[in-house]
Formats: sequence, structure tokens, C-alpha cells
Amino acid sequence: MWRADSIGEAVPQHAAWTVHSVFRHTCNIETAGGELVTLLTPIKGNSAHGVKLAHVVDLDAWLFAGQAVIMEQALLRVPAAAVLINLSGASVWRGEIAAVRVHACAAALRQVRSTLCERGGVHGFAPALIGSRPANSAIELALQARLSSALPALAQATGCHDSAAVAGIAAQLVGLGPGLTPSGDDFLTGYLAALWSRGGAECGIAALLKRLDVSFTPLFARTNAISRQMLRDAVQGRFAERLVQLVNAVAHARDVVEATVRALEIGHSSGADTVCGLLFGYAPGLTRFAAPTPQRLRSKLCASALV
Repeated sequence: MWRADSIGEAVPQHAAWTVHSVFRHTCNIETAGGELVTLLTPIKGNSAHGVKLAHVVDLDAWLFAGQAVIMEQALLRVPAAAVLINLSGASVWRGEIAAVRVHACAAALRQVRSTLCERGGVHGFAPALIGSRPANSAIELALQARLSSALPALAQATGCHDSAAVAGIAAQLVGLGPGLTPSGDDFLTGYLAALWSRGGAECGIAALLKRLDVSFTPLFARTNAISRQMLRDAVQGRFAERLVQLVNAVAHARDVVEATVRALEIGHSSGADTVCGLLFGYAPGLTRFAAPTPQRLRSKLCASALV
């Protein structure tokens, strides 16, 4: 029997689910409603829909896509694999994200950027956003062109607190780029984490977030199931532990470099793309594609053409 160390949220007493996808240290289980619950080994951080195991196991040696999963009381069973996970002693993990006042955290955000440049500016969106190296392929040039047009508009729409415009521009990023979770999805997750932390200190951003849930829902069909769950959680203010730790480090201006390095370790490019999105959500000027100057925007501010 395996034991769970923590769970991301309440688990139903009875349910019939299915193994969706399996990797060495993670396993995604699809619920009847189409959401994903993720089994995590201890080397992984907690997540909103996660069940973190108490001991390290190679999940891909036991579990396979398509296997039936049964929840009974506090036990999660995979009969075909003879796997039984006891949830009864697991603590509930709630990743509470700290409120951030951007101007008060300027030095911490510069630390995040410098660490990103040093440690994670090679893959995904990072080369285009922080100029860590020039584009060296047609795909990278096309990606840079998309970002150079979409991101100034996203910064403008965010400043206007226009949820429809934000969702319209986000539609150009969902599913975009490489990775199991595409770069655009990771970027948007970081961006939304920044908004949720800003929402604790800025009324306009808090109001924007209340409207984004509905505006973002049609976008979820544009990406895969794993990214879809990540974005659903992000729109509702639920994030993985390493991203929460980074936001909290920025908020308190403490251990920022260490928290950034840990966030950058996620996946091949996912960590860097997420950190790029976080920086952009706080301060677009820390990336190459900031909002245009107010003079250039005066005639277009909050225009419906952004959608």
C-alpha cells in the first residue's frame, strides 16, 4: 500500500476514474467530469489537483493509460496494477498566493529577471522575451513575431482591466509553442499568477479576475488535457507549489534567487516560460515586448480592435 503525504483539495468519497497519462514521477487521472487529478512522487511539489505520495516510486512501472481507478472512502485503488493509496493521513495543501505591490517589489523582480537570464533563457519564450540569444530558426522567428504583436496588446488590455480583450489576446497564445504543456500555456499560467497576487492589492485587477473565468473558458479547447487543467486552475487562482513559493518570495523580498531557480527547474522549458509570464504580469517593461508608449496608444486605448 502506498500512502499519500498531501492532497491538493478535497477528494470525493466514491468515484470511478481512469488513468490518463503516466510519467516516471507523475500520473494524471481523469475524473468523470474531465478534470485531471495528478499523483506526484515526493520529488515533485504540491499542486492544486495533486496527490503527493509519501515515498518515491517509479509510477510508469506500475500504471498505464486506460486503467480504471476507484475511489472508496479514503482509498484510491487501481485494481489492474494492484495499487492501493491510503489518503486518510494526508494533509490538505492549499497554495495561498501572497499579495504583491509591484512598486514595492521592484528589486525582487529584477532579481527574478537576472536569474532567468542566467539560468533559464534558452528554450521556449525566454529567448524572445529577455533577448538571451537571437532567433536561429524559422519557427523561432515566427514565435517572436507573434509575441511582438500580442504582448503589447495584452499589457494594454490588462491595464484597461478589459477581460474580453485579455481573453482575445490570450487566444493567440494558448497551445502555442513547444512542450508537453505548450510555452503559451505556461506563460499564461505565470501571467495569471501575477494577476492573482496583484489582485490582493489592486481593486481593478481583482475585478478583472472575477470576469476572466467566463472569458477564458472557450480557450481551454485549444490545448491538451494537461494544459487545460493547469489553465483552469490558474484562472481560479490555484497554482503549483514552486510558482506559489516564487510569488511569496517576491512578496517578501526573501530568498528570491533560490525560489526562481527552483521554478526554472520544472520541465524542459515550462519553468522558464512560466517565470516569463510572471514577470510580464507584474511589469511588462522587464521583457522586450512592453506596452507601447501612452502617446502611441492614446487613440487606441481599450479599443475593441484588440479582441
